[in-house]
Amino acid sequence: MGAALHLAHAHQMPVKKRRPKRTGGGNGGEFAAIAHRIYQDDRADTQSRQLLLAAAYAITMAPLDEDTNVWRAICNAIGPSVADWNGLRSRIRHDLPCYLPPDHRWGSDRLNQRCRGPRVRMHPDGPDDFRNQMKVCGEKTHDKVVEKDPITGWHTNHFFCARHRDHLHRVADQVAEQNAAAPPPVPNSGGLLPSYFDSDWLWMYRWATTQAWEPPKAYGLRADDWPVPGRDPVPQKARLRLVLGGGDLGGAE
Repeated sequence: MGAALHLAHAHQMPVKKRRPKRTGGGNGGEFAAIAHRIYQDDRADTQSRQLLLAAAYAITMAPLDEDTNVWRAICNAIGPSVADWNGLRSRIRHDLPCYLPPDHRWGSDRLNQRCRGPRVRMHPDGPDDFRNQMKVCGEKTHDKVVEKDPITGWHTNHFFCARHRDHLHRVADQVAEQNAAAPPPVPNSGGLLPSYFDSDWLWMYRWATTQAWEPPKAYGLRADDWPVPGRDPVPQKARLRLVLGGGDLGGAE
């Protein structure tokens, strides 16, 4: 996702007084370029976009001194909702690289917790009702079979009610071999901070969660590196480096 800014060791507090890192002004053009890419990134939800923009502003524009390091500047840029380090931890946890199954967010799947068994009679709610349009039972249920994609490992849920228990067992038998051979699921959430900014993100993610947290080893931390069905790989581009302490952007690597 384009060039990344460098945040190496930004999480470390200064051990002695130094002259201000940046007193103001900054690089408006660089911020505008990063902000444009962030706004165009359809992987970022509202909370992720706010954090990315705040980080870009803190690195390229915000005045930095002994009392305001880059992470404090990020908190200040987000506003009152991130008043302390716990607030920042919460925002970084939102960017944890992980796989979210299809039923993680309610309303994202029309047939979530709805029986997929065949409908044999019209539902009385009329022809526009989803059960009639999709010709499915549609009864509410929690019983399901999880089908794992053989390429991405992503899940598809097949829900069946008690009346269609035979369909549940049939589908479970059909996908058993495929599921056993499926790879770990490709992450589909988080990983945007490492896609835009260079830092010790493993350290930061563990700081935001626990030291026991482990990244998805098969795919890495950067969302740019994760294979997405139907999309070309994100081209690797030069990364911009910010020299912390001097406040100047170095040349592209």
